[in-house]
Amino acid sequence: MKSLRSHYFVWLGALLAMACLLLGCAPEAGPTKGKFDPSRSSFSPAMPVKGLSVIIKDLDLELQPIAAGKFLMGSAFDEPGRSTLEGPLTWVTLTRPFWLGRTPVTHAQWRAIMGTDLREQAHRGLPLEENPDRLLAGTGDNVPIYYVNWNEAMAFCAKLNERALAEGSLPDGYEFRLPTEAEWGYAARAGGTEATYAGPMRLLGKSNAPVLDAIAWYAGNSSVGFHGHGWDTSTWVEKQYPGGAAGVRAVALKAPNSWGLHDMLGNVHEWCLDYASPALAGGSVTDPTGPKSGLDHVVRGGSWHSDASACRAAFRTWNATEARLPFIGFRLALAPIRTGK
Repeated sequence: MKSLRSHYFVWLGALLAMACLLLGCAPEAGPTKGKFDPSRSSFSPAMPVKGLSVIIKDLDLELQPIAAGKFLMGSAFDEPGRSTLEGPLTWVTLTRPFWLGRTPVTHAQWRAIMGTDLREQAHRGLPLEENPDRLLAGTGDNVPIYYVNWNEAMAFCAKLNERALAEGSLPDGYEFRLPTEAEWGYAARAGGTEATYAGPMRLLGKSNAPVLDAIAWYAGNSSVGFHGHGWDTSTWVEKQYPGGAAGVRAVALKAPNSWGLHDMLGNVHEWCLDYASPALAGGSVTDPTGPKSGLDHVVRGGSWHSDASACRAAFRTWNATEARLPFIGFRLALAPIRTGK
């Protein structure tokens, strides 16, 4: 028999879902299919054309339109895998639309703008390692860039801004940057309220959550079909699939969410614009940008190396701004200009 506490949270969840429908968790208007691709520059400005993706043609980099809207950030007490960092539940309103990369930034896209490759990035991140190459797992053009720190991710955005400004193709009031944590969370949920955009999560083991199989590379399945040099997972416990080498995977091999975004959960963690905070704001906030200062920056989404509980829309963690790790990358946003970051 369920405890009174369990019944309470079922009832609370139903009320939150009803409130979400009444108050507008979903965006004001969902994205529509289409592309805006004028030939006059390498960057195709979609603003103010509503509902169309933005394409950076020479990089084969597409950003999906995300309408303004409202959502409930954080997780309920009874969500499997929840941590205390995911509360208190907070209503977030985003007043302006933005665009977000269909996938994380890839190795090829990074190399074209920044001039370094994954081997060089690994050597930068592992200066005391005699053979940094042994810790590379996946170096193809279509894998997400990793071994990239927050400052380097921001430098990538800055170079795109310089180019677009020189072409006169940046929409007024917008810039290329990392998404805020709120923008990332809103886009990851894509109008939903469950732990993942494929539905609620049932944990059968530390790295065993079948709901993730169709949408995410995580510790439980990142060895499946992996070829080449990778990390040995034979000692990883409670995996959905046993054994094998594992590593980062090419983008967009798993199903996207309903807003057309691939790999929002799993594959690589993604840097966000915000400095880290140990709790959400609570109540209702509008266009939040996190603390004004700090030592660490937020990363979201989980990775090929992560336990199942880290691959939920509400999961929050952070890392040192200068950290370069084999499971952190980033996703590009074209979003309202933010100052002081």
